[in-house]
Amino acid sequence: MGTRRYEMSLRNRAKEQTREAILDAAEGLFAEAYFDEVTLGDVARRAGVSQQTIANHFGSKGELYLRGIAERWAPAIDAQRSTARVGDVRSIVATICADYEHTGVSTIRGLALAERFDELAQVMRGGREYHRKWVAKVFDPLLPPSGKERERLVTLLGIALDVRTWAQLRHDAGMGQRATRDHIEQLVTALVGHRGD
Repeated sequence: MGTRRYEMSLRNRAKEQTREAILDAAEGLFAEAYFDEVTLGDVARRAGVSQQTIANHFGSKGELYLRGIAERWAPAIDAQRSTARVGDVRSIVATICADYEHTGVSTIRGLALAERFDELAQVMRGGREYHRKWVAKVFDPLLPPSGKERERLVTLLGIALDVRTWAQLRHDAGMGQRATRDHIEQLVTALVGHRGD
């Protein structure tokens, strides 16, 4: 009985290691290219497994993408954003810009294809909801306690801190990280009326 339990434990560990290797490969590939440019063959080669092994673990490329978001990207983004000091404009802007330095380009790619792929549309909807809730939370002390004005400010602050705003400054305008932060901070400060620091 002990030997069988040990062998099952080894098999389970090997299965989990394979699953993590697939997620590692997929995370890297989806960060480097558009969703439609990545194939299961690409993931299999990078992970050192067969396409059938990926199918056994995840079913499809779409499911693999969604599991990677749920298990890797979303927790990492949440951990990054949780470092923002509530009510501190400078901290909030620095936190969101640090997030986008890692996730911004991939998110922009996802937005570009969201209308064509249900998996991407689902992720982007969830991302928008998360972003709005985060904005409302971190700016809470600087906002009216309730009502239409609060909702209006949350909407406008969400736009000021949107990944597309960051991308326009950082990539389209070619600004450095500090200039991008400064510009976004000016937008936010104009909305809340003071720096909050």
